[in-house]
Amino acid sequence: MSKETPHIVGLGNAIVDVVAAVDTAVIDRHDLSPGGMHLVDANAAQALFEEVGPGVRQSGGSVANSIAHLAETGVKGTYLGKVANDDLGQTFRQEMEGLGIAAPVTDAADGATGTGRCVVLVTPDGERTMSTYLGAATTMAPSDLAEAMPDGVDILFIEGYLWDAPQGAAVIEDAAQRAKAAGARIALTPSDAGCVERNQNVMWNFITRHVDILVGNLSEIGQLAGTDDPESAIGWAMGIVPVVAVTLHDSGSLVADGTGVHRIPAAPVAKVVDTTGAGDAYASGFLGALARGETVDEAGRRGAEMAATVLTHYGARNGAAAQAISLPAA
Repeated sequence: MSKETPHIVGLGNAIVDVVAAVDTAVIDRHDLSPGGMHLVDANAAQALFEEVGPGVRQSGGSVANSIAHLAETGVKGTYLGKVANDDLGQTFRQEMEGLGIAAPVTDAADGATGTGRCVVLVTPDGERTMSTYLGAATTMAPSDLAEAMPDGVDILFIEGYLWDAPQGAAVIEDAAQRAKAAGARIALTPSDAGCVERNQNVMWNFITRHVDILVGNLSEIGQLAGTDDPESAIGWAMGIVPVVAVTLHDSGSLVADGTGVHRIPAAPVAKVVDTTGAGDAYASGFLGALARGETVDEAGRRGAEMAATVLTHYGARNGAAAQAISLPAA
């Protein structure tokens, strides 16, 4: 463990989010599952973008959001993810650099597919439905980590979505081995229930071999555990990993380690505008607190407080750009 400022390194798919407010008819028209994450090709992503308009652009990717929020905690963050040398890639790097977050992985080679993007459709109830084109993120390889993985890592935080990339499993395994050799703990977010279903065997195997901290919502961890009961899900997880956090939307979260299971209430929010990135923010607060040596129940409260900050505006990160869109006229 580092004796200086705690350092969390995130590994995942680098994406730029395009967030737009829509009515539920748009979700139905594109045959999307409300609240889900859908992998789409470049043409489908472009067609959806053309219908909903420019929205708000903000650098995204689940773990990238979590690492970005570390700028608010005093914990050092580094992000490992691949972008293209294009406008969206420049946006991604500039936003990370503006937060003091290092992003050392080199850009995809010239001629490679463009930077990944996610069209986030937010309905009036605050639910978000995502259509993701991974783009250059799918080109990250273990060789990219040889020089990019920093020294002095306390926690490596891995995004389950990375298993959807062609070399994702190899990248995850290589990163975990490097981080463990440096004395780091390995944290994982399963990303979403669909990602778990697509990658269940390899994800479960990785968890049993490497994961020290598992953070996710009930649908994700429940998919791994084969249950939709919160207590059963966290009990299953505690039989495999030392530290677990299961988020339960407005019911708060359950967190656990060797001291037992603790129920953490959700932090109060006057009005939920957009749930995009709330889980990412929770993970940031939770892991940041663990890296600082706080107890698991204190970490759960930090996670809840961080999640509440993003529920009151559009977009997965805090900042002026997140305030820039309004709901469509009736």
